[in-house]
Amino acid sequence: MANRPDANVLIFDMDGTLIDSNPTHKVAYGEFLKRHDIEMTDDDFMKYISGRMNPDIMKHFFGDDIGSERIQALTQEKESLFHELYAPVIKPINGLVPFLEAAHDAGFLMVLATSAPMMNVDFVFDHIPIRKFFAKIVSEQDVQVGKPDPTVFRLAAERVQASPDQCLVFEDSQPGVEAAKAAGMNVVVLTTTHSPNELGEAELAIDDYTQVTVDQLRELIKQPAQAD
Repeated sequence: MANRPDANVLIFDMDGTLIDSNPTHKVAYGEFLKRHDIEMTDDDFMKYISGRMNPDIMKHFFGDDIGSERIQALTQEKESLFHELYAPVIKPINGLVPFLEAAHDAGFLMVLATSAPMMNVDFVFDHIPIRKFFAKIVSEQDVQVGKPDPTVFRLAAERVQASPDQCLVFEDSQPGVEAAKAAGMNVVVLTTTHSPNELGEAELAIDDYTQVTVDQLRELIKQPAQAD
């Protein structure tokens, strides 16, 4: 899918946005941490895991001084457990595939911008054939700082030569909404993980993709000021 600098761009988070995976991530993190004699509370998951990158999560629970090899090994252990638990039940959020098809046919560029590692991106795309819709992918390996830092969304826009006012972000977490806003982008929030009140300011809140149409998208994207 070629870049089109003049096109409007839809930027999607993955977990909780393309797939309703956070309940399984929560179970996987609970079991993973228990193996290491660490107890995880519901509050821990919301504050320190949801929407965050694995290096930041591992440093929170195992200490800031753990090295990159240890982080990689822990991430592999946790994500392998997640894959085992989620593979039998994985499916797209309701209405996603028809929505992506309609957006593509309407000329929107689409980019995946996720805090997850590429092993999880590949896992999702291996089970749900939607990779073809995404012009570019930005994942954990591409950024040094996770959400709510806006880098992941700024990089997503740069990779398709788009300005922030051409972009609309789909997110499910508060750090993700904060990151999109800091990047100067409007946001549609999925209520898969949090209630709308917990997600901060967004232009639209939806339960699934049957509640938004292609006709609404251009209205939700910021329009640049017209020259005189």
